[in-house]
Amino acid sequence: MDPPEQQEKQHGSAELEEDFTELEKKVSGAVPPQCHDGWMQRPTIYVVPGDLAAGNTDPYAPAAVCIGPFFGRARRVTEGMAKLERYKWCCVRKLIVGRRCGPGPAGTGTRRQPPEPADWKPEVHAPLLRRCVDAMTSLLPSIRASYSISSSMDTIDGGDDNAVLELKMLLEPEDADMDMGSTLAENMLLDGCFILHRLLKMARIAKRARKEGGGSSDDDDDWTQVYGRCGVWGLVTRDLLLLNNQIPLFVVRALLEQLKGSVDADEGDDVLVDGGLQLFSSLHPRRLQLHQPSALAVPVSLGDAHHLLHLFYMSITNLPVPTQSSASASMDKKLPPELTQWVPCAKELEDAGVRFRARKDGTATSFLDIKFSAGSGVLEIPPLQLYDYSEPLFRNLVAFEQTYPGTPGDVTAYAIFMDCLVKTSDDMRLLHRRGILLNHMNGDREAATEFFSRICAGALASADRNYLAPLMDEVVTYQRGSWPQWRAVLLRDYFGSPWAVIAVVVAAVVVALTMLQTFYALYAYYQPPKQS
Repeated sequence: MDPPEQQEKQHGSAELEEDFTELEKKVSGAVPPQCHDGWMQRPTIYVVPGDLAAGNTDPYAPAAVCIGPFFGRARRVTEGMAKLERYKWCCVRKLIVGRRCGPGPAGTGTRRQPPEPADWKPEVHAPLLRRCVDAMTSLLPSIRASYSISSSMDTIDGGDDNAVLELKMLLEPEDADMDMGSTLAENMLLDGCFILHRLLKMARIAKRARKEGGGSSDDDDDWTQVYGRCGVWGLVTRDLLLLNNQIPLFVVRALLEQLKGSVDADEGDDVLVDGGLQLFSSLHPRRLQLHQPSALAVPVSLGDAHHLLHLFYMSITNLPVPTQSSASASMDKKLPPELTQWVPCAKELEDAGVRFRARKDGTATSFLDIKFSAGSGVLEIPPLQLYDYSEPLFRNLVAFEQTYPGTPGDVTAYAIFMDCLVKTSDDMRLLHRRGILLNHMNGDREAATEFFSRICAGALASADRNYLAPLMDEVVTYQRGSWPQWRAVLLRDYFGSPWAVIAVVVAAVVVALTMLQTFYALYAYYQPPKQS
């Protein structure tokens, strides 16, 4: 028999081998949920983190229409939403049947009138419906891989455990079953057709606007289909830009591909881009004239957009790559790193000689396009109009940047920069007088003053990805200089009002006359006139 020491050694080796085998199983089986059929798809739609919501989930919850799987219809749909849920079926039918809007009587100048609903022909329309359903079913692996399920889902139905379990059964392949797959395919068909119908309608409006210079009126019966909720479409547009309320755009593209022979749409994805930009033009921080070719600095490609919020995000962040001047490059060596994320408030900067100016239309590509001239001390910021819907819009843009790694983080950097500028109501009044921040929000002024602090609460922005870091360095360095402060004191104390200017001029004239009088008195003393 083996000695006890050898037996113990062999027993220990066997345990190590078992541990290694168990470890190998865990590593080999650690396949991400988004990995299927031998390839890896990165999620593009994330749940808004609870720390960004800070207990306020209203900016991330739909008010009129539920899109996507995050808000379960059985739990979330209210009486008002139920009308739009029924209208989604109407959208599917209209797209399948190929119903078009016809013009009014010739020469009357009346708006387009929708024809009577076409009859459903099973032998014609049922096969097309089947192809749409099959397209959704074939996309289920990609659809599931597009969503990221978090263990913390405070912004979804209050973080209800049943909601999390239902989502896992719906979206995670290992938990999914045939019934949940058919449910997900049906939901994607409904939501995809609803969005496609809206985008095609808006694309027609944009097309008429380019041809006729107008055409903002409706040519469909959307306003009469949802009885008692005629004002709901503004809420629908805002709901389509909620991060928790998205579906992948490849779902809409797949439906368009199946329905091209049925709907009145141009070829290609441009019709969806035009429709999306037209749909969200009223919410754009700087209103775009979308019928002008130069409205966007960089063309937006639908192939690069993952969902509607991403498409909108791309339309507002088409910034040219900033070039850092040699002056700001040298400033980076002088300033401590923490200052690249901070600037003094607007009132302090003005007291230090920084002048605020609203950038004129045509000189800025986006509301993010801020410019500072170190020579003149002028900080130019594009005007931004604040409405009640602005906070949910900005919150979801920031949440998208904080969750999706493929974004530059420009909106977060902008919000942090503006939060530094606006600390008190005096700062808000200063920027309002300069035409930079125009407050149209209901309620007291404090709501506008705290706007950016609420937007960027819990958000993080790294200095190496902050496009405003060089500009912030220049502003801080300029503010610390002595001459700008002296000039600011001079302008404030002696040229702050017309009466002060008059007093300075009078004092200067008195001093000049006194000096002349003294000069002539001394001259007459040392050079008396010759006696004749």
